[in-house]
Amino acid sequence: MIKRLLVLCLSLSSLFHLGCGSRSEQPEGETPKVFIFARGSDAQKLDPADIDDGESVNTLTQICEGLVRFKSGTLEIEPWLAKSYSISPDGLTYRFEIREGVRFHDGTELDAEAAAFSFQRQLDETHPAHLADAAFSYWSYLYQDVEAVEAVGPMTLEIRLAQPNAAMLRSLAVFPAWLISPRSLDTYGSEIQRNPVGTGPYRFKEWRRNEAIILERNPDYWGESPAFERLVLKVVPDNTTRLLQLKSGAIHGMDGLQPTEVAALRNDPELTVYEDAGLNVGYMAFNLENERLADIELRRAISLGVDREAFATVALEGAGRPAVYPLPKGFLGYPEIEDARLHDLERARKLAAPYAARFKEKPLEILVMNAPRPYLPDPVMAATFMKGQIEAIGVPAKVVSLDFKTQLDRLRNGDFETALIGWVGDNGDTDNFLSVFFGSWAAEKGTATNYSFYRNEDMDELLLTARKTTDTAERARLYEAALALWKRDLPILPLCHGDNIVVLSSRFEGFKLQKIGDLRLSEVQVKSQ
Repeated sequence: MIKRLLVLCLSLSSLFHLGCGSRSEQPEGETPKVFIFARGSDAQKLDPADIDDGESVNTLTQICEGLVRFKSGTLEIEPWLAKSYSISPDGLTYRFEIREGVRFHDGTELDAEAAAFSFQRQLDETHPAHLADAAFSYWSYLYQDVEAVEAVGPMTLEIRLAQPNAAMLRSLAVFPAWLISPRSLDTYGSEIQRNPVGTGPYRFKEWRRNEAIILERNPDYWGESPAFERLVLKVVPDNTTRLLQLKSGAIHGMDGLQPTEVAALRNDPELTVYEDAGLNVGYMAFNLENERLADIELRRAISLGVDREAFATVALEGAGRPAVYPLPKGFLGYPEIEDARLHDLERARKLAAPYAARFKEKPLEILVMNAPRPYLPDPVMAATFMKGQIEAIGVPAKVVSLDFKTQLDRLRNGDFETALIGWVGDNGDTDNFLSVFFGSWAAEKGTATNYSFYRNEDMDELLLTARKTTDTAERARLYEAALALWKRDLPILPLCHGDNIVVLSSRFEGFKLQKIGDLRLSEVQVKSQ
């Protein structure tokens, strides 16, 4: 392992002029020019309009920006590439005054027309940047109420809605609404998916697949310049290897830690552990289009047979909590009294008994990714525990482990029976959980996030009505009704909520955990002496 690490360090050093050695090789007091952050898997694409995985989002967080954003460490909206905004009294028109003096990384000036490009390419299927192989899946459920986006002045952009959307301003802070340069289409064509051109503090330099993405400081950044000349997002699939590299000084920060590793690190003066409750949920999806999972009584048996307290203890080991509902506690509509059905092993066995024979020859398949996620730091171990819980009610089961991209492809296309997966909230709004899981519009093969392919007209009506309702109390009532439908039909089984955990070398400061889980590494700087 040491030899492999040395080879990788030397290759990175020669190609990118990076230092990759131990602390002892870094002269005391020398300010590093490169910040290296390691994660368990690589990004999939680098087009903000066409991604749905955390590693791609975290890469683009450094490169691209939106009209508004979440104030660092909070769910409070603040103007960003727009210096101000206003919303019409009827909730249908959002007007943004674009900040002067901002340029994209290719030198293109940001004005209202340039800002409109990133929205129009998603809204208009005939737009030249509406790429044929792009899914634009987020547009269909975060922005489906957008009717038109246009420049109404040189620096004034208007977004018009067909109906009010209570979550729209929050959604405009999310990555599909981040801006890319219109000129990048002329430069790269469909390869804009791998060559992002934003306005952010770092600009894209190079992508070595499954090894590293290299970014360089944007010398013309309109905001506060980042501290480092280069930022390296390195892929180190093995958790133990990542941690060893952090302790040796070969990298400066990491995520995807196992909970068992965190306790020992909290008292290490060389490291700083950042922890906060995550806006996420890990869950088991039941494919309702699979005939073996179509019976509600079987799904109810599995639900009652899984001890979610025990699952959270095994899967998270103190770095999170069991899930009762398919969204985090405290979200709008979360019931004051947690009355969702929990563990009842005897009843589960009775309900499962009529179905056990159908799995005798071919055990129930549990699909799981092999890369750590905030809600499942060790997915395979969690799936193995789940297998034992299901077999305890008399249903034979097996675990099938895949890389994350392959698992997502199979889930989106309904090629599975059950799967362990999760969701990290994008905008801090209940709609961003329940519509993702249960909306019929999110159950289209190839782009699905409603992996259960659950379709229910009453659920759709509740979710769509809640989305356009601005009265908070009424929205809460509608979401409680939606949760009652979920409890009745059980298309998914919520399991746990994981904490956000990031560890950096104590040489650095300025980092804040973000509520929605993205990594703003441009805020990191060397600790002042």
